[in-house]
Amino acid sequence: MTKLLSVADLRPPPPPSPQDLRPPKRFADVAFETYEPQHPTQANARDQLREFVLGRPWRHRAAAANKRLPSVKWPWQQATAPAPAGLYLDGGFGVGKTHLLAATYAAADTASKRYLSFQELVYLIGVLGMPGAHAEFGATELLCIDEFELDDPGNTLIVKTFLAARFAGGTAVVTTSNTPPAAQGQGRFNADDFRREIQSLAASFQVVPVGGPDFRQRTRQGAWLSEEELVAREQNELAPSPRLSLTFDDLMRLLRSIHPTRVGGVLAQVGSIYLHGVAPLVSQNDALRFVHFIDKAYDRQVVLRASGVGPLQDVFDVSYRDGAYAKKYYRCLSRLAELLGETVATTVRGAAVSVTS
Repeated sequence: MTKLLSVADLRPPPPPSPQDLRPPKRFADVAFETYEPQHPTQANARDQLREFVLGRPWRHRAAAANKRLPSVKWPWQQATAPAPAGLYLDGGFGVGKTHLLAATYAAADTASKRYLSFQELVYLIGVLGMPGAHAEFGATELLCIDEFELDDPGNTLIVKTFLAARFAGGTAVVTTSNTPPAAQGQGRFNADDFRREIQSLAASFQVVPVGGPDFRQRTRQGAWLSEEELVAREQNELAPSPRLSLTFDDLMRLLRSIHPTRVGGVLAQVGSIYLHGVAPLVSQNDALRFVHFIDKAYDRQVVLRASGVGPLQDVFDVSYRDGAYAKKYYRCLSRLAELLGETVATTVRGAAVSVTS
């Protein structure tokens, strides 16, 4: 039985590195072939992405072909229309958008590809500065951005400038979002004042709808454990190590103390988390921090055991749960239910078993 770590045992988490931008553990080995459409739009999206990435003339292939067979164009020959530079996967939570994004990354026949979340992208642009970001991503042939969301005017202007340069440089961009591109920013800031910028971003993408029900509803849905059950798990369960035990208050203090992009660095240090006393979050800022924590725990396939009272959705106060960030909260609840219900191969008191949260 491995000992339980506390928050005090954690090392200061590093910031995201531009050299390590690839799909997270849960999506590291996915492919178009492992995607199982449950709705016609899902099959159409898969086929469109496959055609987009497999039919694209990546630079290293095009350069090699040009060396072998120089092309000659006669005056009467018309140039073929270029493939769209950006695809925007628009759909609700649990329909497989992130799977498709990671499959696109895997299928691209180029080493010059990057995969990151929208929040990580904004953070890196801020750290590197716009000239540094252009230099860092200038040679990138494929840029995959998960969860595209314009939450404030600053992000809108930064991302518009950055993506305009990427498109001009020939970078293919594929992104996912729960919000149609033209509706970005609504309810979060005065989007009308930035309508031109938002419309400019929207015009750079071809929207690919991804509909259907939440696929996670087909899996076992978890719930809070009682405090007695959680303590018993801590004492008897050999879940993936290192194992971290902390209270909900401990977690929220930790999340308030670090930039959201460093949450992944915290979770990289643990295999399992025992979270005690989850309670309703009355602050929307704390609620959004918790959403990001669950997103990263889900991506990294961290085992999560948690005690709490009442329905999962009550962790988010009704005063904001169905407001401007409703899609974020319900995506979080969908992922949280899956995490709490996942079966994990463990050993309890010397007997190998499959345990569910």
